[in-house]
Amino acid sequence: MLPSVTLIGRGNWGTALALALDDAGIPLCEVIVRKKRGSNLPIQRTTLAAATLAADVLWICTPDTAIAEVASQLAEALAPVARRKKPIVFHSSGALASSELAPLRKVGASLASVHPLMTFPRRSQPQSTAHRYPLACVPFAIEGDPRACRAARTLVHAMRGEAFALPAASKPLYHAFGAFASPMLVALLTAAMETAVAAGYTPAQARRRMRPIVERTISNFFTDGPNRSFSGPIARGDAATIARHLDALRPHPRLLSTYRELARFALDSLPAQNRKKIRPLLQRSS
Repeated sequence: MLPSVTLIGRGNWGTALALALDDAGIPLCEVIVRKKRGSNLPIQRTTLAAATLAADVLWICTPDTAIAEVASQLAEALAPVARRKKPIVFHSSGALASSELAPLRKVGASLASVHPLMTFPRRSQPQSTAHRYPLACVPFAIEGDPRACRAARTLVHAMRGEAFALPAASKPLYHAFGAFASPMLVALLTAAMETAVAAGYTPAQARRRMRPIVERTISNFFTDGPNRSFSGPIARGDAATIARHLDALRPHPRLLSTYRELARFALDSLPAQNRKKIRPLLQRSS
């Protein structure tokens, strides 16, 4: 039998997880929130004071800044039932270790951090609501006590996700990796869009016209790796074109500094020609 789950928090991730658990046939006992408000969750919301806390797994889906406070409140609420049922508690922070839940150890809880390497910008499933197993193929980083990790792997596999172990000490760098892969990627695409706007396009036109090259570049990266998918003036050593880019960006200091930092990284990390001539261009502060 699959473990039953109670969720604590109904933000973007909590909402997506509740829907994914329901689709996978995992018993969802309660969704604990601070205030009862309408949502598209497949179960009634309740508060911590009114919750039964009878599920096998209590999964905290709050922002990182609230996890320690929730853990303390949960430890107090669990104290009356802890002796007859040893709870399992997860949090979903990518940067924080399971030790953030330390107050729950006094009630005998088994603890783990279970983080999905996926973006959830809205309170919905990451794929179509008609799609069975919406978290299929999503990697989940798991770290914590053996019993809690076993329960986490069981739930992740039931949702058709990919569970992998992550040392607690690696979590900050792992989360930075995730930041580069999604929010920083959005920031880079926004810089490209703003450059197009400076050239006279509307944001909508810029997004439409950049979409084919962005999608092909990402496809090439995952198919062929970074070296074989890298192209453009740095790859071919075209210092004159890079100088024109820098001159054109000079009236836009934020875009200029972003271009320079990325170009320096590319020059150091990817196949490039004419490095001796290009590097001085990128070091200029004017």
